[in-house]
Amino acid sequence: HVLSPSIGYSWTPDFSQPIFGKNLGYVYTETDSLGNKIVLDRFAGTMAGGTPKSERKSISFSLNNIFQTKIKTKDKEKKVDLMSWRMSSNYNFAADSLRLSNLNSSIRSKIAGKLNLDLSMTHDFYEYSVENGRRISKFNKINDNIISPRLINARFSTGFRLKGKSFKKDITNDTLDTANDDANKDYDLSGPGLEKSASNIKNTTGSKQFWTSNISLSYNYSALNPSEIKKSFWANTTSTFNVTSKWKVSHRARFDLIGKNLVNHSFSIYRDLHCWELSVNWTPTGIGQGINFKLNVKSPTLQDLKIEKRGGIYSGAGF
Repeated sequence: HVLSPSIGYSWTPDFSQPIFGKNLGYVYTETDSLGNKIVLDRFAGTMAGGTPKSERKSISFSLNNIFQTKIKTKDKEKKVDLMSWRMSSNYNFAADSLRLSNLNSSIRSKIAGKLNLDLSMTHDFYEYSVENGRRISKFNKINDNIISPRLINARFSTGFRLKGKSFKKDITNDTLDTANDDANKDYDLSGPGLEKSASNIKNTTGSKQFWTSNISLSYNYSALNPSEIKKSFWANTTSTFNVTSKWKVSHRARFDLIGKNLVNHSFSIYRDLHCWELSVNWTPTGIGQGINFKLNVKSPTLQDLKIEKRGGIYSGAGF
């Protein structure tokens, strides 16, 4: 177990004070023709951002934990990281109230070197007044003497991949595929779907993997107001089937595991045409419902040479 603590101090002055007035070009006050005083900030609306108008004297502290183990194989030892846990917060001495900020923590782990687990949490040290609809300057305690931070936000996510090889050594080319595959190796090939550019979609045509399926899970919990707890639990899947070395079919879906319903899904077909590529995407229901058709040159220098047609409820035209 490796512990790495850190501590820091920062100070930000109140630039609205007279010492940082009009002569220094920060925040200053002027009077309009009606006698009203107007506070002006020379840097408001610029890339530099607005000038701080409150003093801040804060001390930050964090603690990073790494849990490790050693695995011995024959005469060799290998050190493996099991889990990392980082916590951080800060205390503002210049604040009038609520000086202690929320406790942020994140836990990350990788099981068997493949399954990633990611958990992030936010705890609040102060009580929440349901009547006033805000936090109050009173520590949240149990048994009236032990400070117990309450969980206000949490997010857990994980993802993994399943894959299967073809029944044969190589995926059989169809009778129309006579081009030399080596001629395509310098191109950035596009996968299924028309909403992402070719550079963002990894090409899997010609792969010996018959099918692959990426599955990701995401759980979110929010309790800023203890009387209004919000939860969501999503599952996203992307499954790809290499029918031949040139044909690829994929399916994407998003599930609401709490509501137990299919939110949206789409089907994609991709065809490698040597110097060209064809992709068709069909979204049966939901946002983006319709069919997208695209035939384009794979070469990046000729990416504008394409035929594209969109049809459906949100396309503005029939297909």
